[in-house]
Amino acid sequence: MKNFPRNAVRVAALALCTLSIGAVSLRAQDTPPPPPSGEQGPPPGGPGGRMNPERQLEMMTRALNLAPDQVAQIKTIQADNRKEMMALREDTATPQDQKRDKMMAMRAASEAKIRAVLNDDQKPKYDAMLARQRERGMGGRGGDGPPPPPQQ
Repeated sequence: MKNFPRNAVRVAALALCTLSIGAVSLRAQDTPPPPPSGEQGPPPGGPGGRMNPERQLEMMTRALNLAPDQVAQIKTIQADNRKEMMALREDTATPQDQKRDKMMAMRAASEAKIRAVLNDDQKPKYDAMLARQRERGMGGRGGDGPPPPPQQ
């Protein structure tokens, strides 16, 4: 009986340590690991790396050093493309595989229109951006989209 209080304290301390370790390991599973040094995290915009149009235009403006008139033109191209894509998504008569093909064609046309707005210094940078996006599988295509348009 003399050892009972001492054993009870040991058992309680052991139980407390076990619960603490379990709670820490559960918390560690909830926290995503930081990206390796030198890399940014996953592409912004949520699942599939889809960026919102404003963020995409902001990124393009910085990367390509777009002039204000180019920004306005590209914004219009993006808005028109978005409207066409939404209309196609809502179209219940078109089979899914045909929708995918049409969306890829719409995206290629939009990229060509944007490319036409760019100057000769910006076009290679834009093509490189598109290539990086395809490598990462952005846009939900898994990187199997058409190659970038040839440089002129």
